[in-house]
Amino acid sequence: MKPLFSLLIFLFSACCIVFSQDNNRRIYADRLFHSEEYKTAIPVLKECLLLQPHDISIQRMLAKSFFYTGEMDSAYMVYRKMTAHSPDDYDAQVFLGNYYYVKANEFVKTAVNPEEKKGKLSRFKKFEEKEEPDTVIEYYLKASEYLEKAYTLYESDEIRKSLIDIYTVVGKKDKIALYKMGRNE
Repeated sequence: MKPLFSLLIFLFSACCIVFSQDNNRRIYADRLFHSEEYKTAIPVLKECLLLQPHDISIQRMLAKSFFYTGEMDSAYMVYRKMTAHSPDDYDAQVFLGNYYYVKANEFVKTAVNPEEKKGKLSRFKKFEEKEEPDTVIEYYLKASEYLEKAYTLYESDEIRKSLIDIYTVVGKKDKIALYKMGRNE
């Protein structure tokens, strides 16, 4: 009986030590993040996320650290994972909507002359005719999906303006009118 009791005490102590180390790591990650030491925080937050893969606060700090260090594609990946566990997360919805919106705008801006730009934009009409959409329209529509979700969570003028811009480019007059009135669906 005594050896079994000793083994249980040992296992309990080991668990407490591991928990304490995990908790200390989390506190360290929080401190780095809130001290705006984002580059240093990223590997620590990744370690914490390995131990707690569904912890939304760790995911949010990691995504924001990537954002603040200019690693937008990495931030995108973390925010995408966040929406799987927390589909109503406002930060994730706004980031993802803006990510797709910026990507679509960058693609359109790659046109070197007005005729080429007009050609890229005219492809939006094909979408209405149920032809396969090109990348630009897919990105704009994906942006609108996330931004609409964010707008239902919090009615922001910036999001509303982005949605009006997107629907103007895409040609959805009913959505333009809806957001010009300042109401969500």
